[in-house]
Amino acid sequence: MKQPRLNVAVTVDVEEEGLFSGSYSSGPTSVSNVKHLWRLDSVFRDHGVKPTLLVSYQVARDGECRKTLITLRDRWNAEIGAHLHHWNTDPVVQLNHRQPIPSELIPRDILRSKIDNLGNELLSFCGVGPVSFRMGRFNLGPGMFSVVEEMGFRVDSSIEPLRSEYGGPDHLVAPAEPYYPDPSDPVRKGHSRVLEAPITINPIFGGAGDILERARARGLLSNDKLMSIASSLFSIPAQPAWVGLNAAKAGVMFHRIKGGRFLTIFFHSSELAPGMNPLHPTEDSVQLFLRKLKHFLVWLSDRYDARFVTLSEYPEIFDQT
Repeated sequence: MKQPRLNVAVTVDVEEEGLFSGSYSSGPTSVSNVKHLWRLDSVFRDHGVKPTLLVSYQVARDGECRKTLITLRDRWNAEIGAHLHHWNTDPVVQLNHRQPIPSELIPRDILRSKIDNLGNELLSFCGVGPVSFRMGRFNLGPGMFSVVEEMGFRVDSSIEPLRSEYGGPDHLVAPAEPYYPDPSDPVRKGHSRVLEAPITINPIFGGAGDILERARARGLLSNDKLMSIASSLFSIPAQPAWVGLNAAKAGVMFHRIKGGRFLTIFFHSSELAPGMNPLHPTEDSVQLFLRKLKHFLVWLSDRYDARFVTLSEYPEIFDQT
């Protein structure tokens, strides 16, 4: 017997290459991986997936990428949203910080201009402006969130629960389910006009995020690698790009046990191109991921009567429940 319906948003960060080599180029970079989005065609069309394609500035400016995205948007009934890579979106300014510069250290007017330029590029070939947003490297704090809110987005998906990235602020205690944040502290619930849709990661037990926060405050997790290890041990991600098929299923089941009604999964366009992402260095590894993703989606449909929706559909569904 199927369990109550689960709302599922499949999000793809459609972006340039080079990020996973540790390089954060401030200039134009290759976007050749984007044509590999076609590998998802049968997976999405056969199972009724309406993906949200969150597109970076370098991709949005490329003529061939534009054609690919419009074609796939129409074939998949997809949504095209905004994915801000702040290190190479115009205007590029030189600041005295290690890349990627934390968004909280970038002047507000510069952030607004970057989002404007990204949004205008998307508008110029989509015909409509983006209403969904994700920050590069999940680098969202109160300053960045207030800009997102001010710029008129309906839904943000820049929160990575139980994780802490370079430069912070961290998302260690963020909820796994969608919520309206407190603009002054977007990892906590409040009264924003923008719905937050975190990627789905649950703490392995209540208070896990608080424990990690206290450990870091005491200097026990000051090293980025140690924090990454601890975060992984304290969490259960429902992310098929990160873990094996059975582990991803376990993440979903755990999420449902905790009352989850929305599942937000993500991966990168570069993960579909052999050698352009460390997760998938070969053609065989890409094919393995595609088979895993297909089996995962079939399982979601069969077990949970999954309803595949775009990020921009989340607010209306959320507000009705």
